[in-house]
Amino acid sequence: MNNRHPRWTIGRALFILMILTLVAVCGWGAAAKNVILLIADGAGFNAFHCSSYYEYGELGKQPYDVFPVRLGCTTHPYGSPIYDCKKTWSNFKYIRSHSTDSAAAATALYTGVKTENKRMSTNPDNHPLTTIAEIAHSLDKSTGIVSSVPFSHATPGAAFTHNEGRGNTDEIAEEIVYRSGLTVVFGAGHPRYDNNGKKLLGKKRNEDYCPDEVYQALIEGITGRGWTFIESKNAMEALAADPTPEPTRVFGLAKCASTLQYSRDGKRRGRLNGNVPTLETMSLAALNVLGKDEDGFFLMIEGGAVDWANHGNNLDRMVEEFADFNKTIASIMDWLKQRALTKETLVIVTSDHECGQIWGPKAGEKSKTPFDLPKSRGKGKLPEAKHYSTGHTNALVPLFATGPGSEYFHALVDGVDEQAARVWQFSGQYVDNTDVFTVMKAAITD
Repeated sequence: MNNRHPRWTIGRALFILMILTLVAVCGWGAAAKNVILLIADGAGFNAFHCSSYYEYGELGKQPYDVFPVRLGCTTHPYGSPIYDCKKTWSNFKYIRSHSTDSAAAATALYTGVKTENKRMSTNPDNHPLTTIAEIAHSLDKSTGIVSSVPFSHATPGAAFTHNEGRGNTDEIAEEIVYRSGLTVVFGAGHPRYDNNGKKLLGKKRNEDYCPDEVYQALIEGITGRGWTFIESKNAMEALAADPTPEPTRVFGLAKCASTLQYSRDGKRRGRLNGNVPTLETMSLAALNVLGKDEDGFFLMIEGGAVDWANHGNNLDRMVEEFADFNKTIASIMDWLKQRALTKETLVIVTSDHECGQIWGPKAGEKSKTPFDLPKSRGKGKLPEAKHYSTGHTNALVPLFATGPGSEYFHALVDGVDEQAARVWQFSGQYVDNTDVFTVMKAAITD
């Protein structure tokens, strides 16, 4: 059992230190002015492939498929065994054990330290850990979080807050609003709207993710933190369209209780909430604010409801959420290209963990083909696929990267999963989620 890293030996630690030192002191490697981390929450390789089949009818057409770095990534939390290739591919049920949650996984991605499930940027002794967003802030860079789920949820919240329990959303919301150094916060979790984007009547409130008094302080501008507050779809779209927006610190709260779209009535695609912005719109708005900073920025964007859909075994809405995530990435790459920022920006696309154990319809522990792959039915049609779990698993997840510093990932490879290489058509090489922090830190330190 290893509580920190698959190969957290003295030699590995010294190697990582060497990378950071060569970058900081000798100027070795390319420094990144900006870092964009995109997380498809709850998405393993098969979720990525199902999305590609739905959007394009085939593999290889997603916006990150052209990125030069394509690896697997391990996600186990503190106190759990490291990823085991042999056990993973010999027992269909094994991968359901020792899984991480979004809080522990986000902590590993943001701080480079493994922690227990439910903890947000705190170690098992409850000491706060320094996040990549805090490091960027200390370098005078602007920082932002954008999510299709509540802003106080585990993945967005852990970027700049520290809490022993992800369920303490009132405390997390208060820390983000009143004490964080974030420049931009865009997400869901509105206390005065339901999941269909309809305003709650009278004094009825939904304070699962944001205390009403925090919302009121944002409206009245009395947070003491200088937030420009927006909540309308039109205001967000205006911010996304304007290349020179006025606000320098913006809090955007979409008019929906939990997710932008997934939690609305029904189970199928279509009939979207009409009063909320898309993840793409919020991300472009965030870039227009953060992009004004001459020192650069760090931005985390989460397609958070991919995970919610996989928990619900809802393939329809999973591909819907994933399509929004992919469209967001394509627009971000266009935004960077138009401003000649691609050579200054490290872009990483990954997942915090797999959820739902998606495989083909003939898979399962009792099948002659237990790892039957999802299959395409053509563009615009749901692929032949099935969920075999309603929870998280310990499966490898994809990692794609491009831009300055992305080459560091190749120096941090932990091993090769030969079966994963054959099944998912990549090298089979994998890193650990803590290495994402190592690479981001190395890239922005000059």
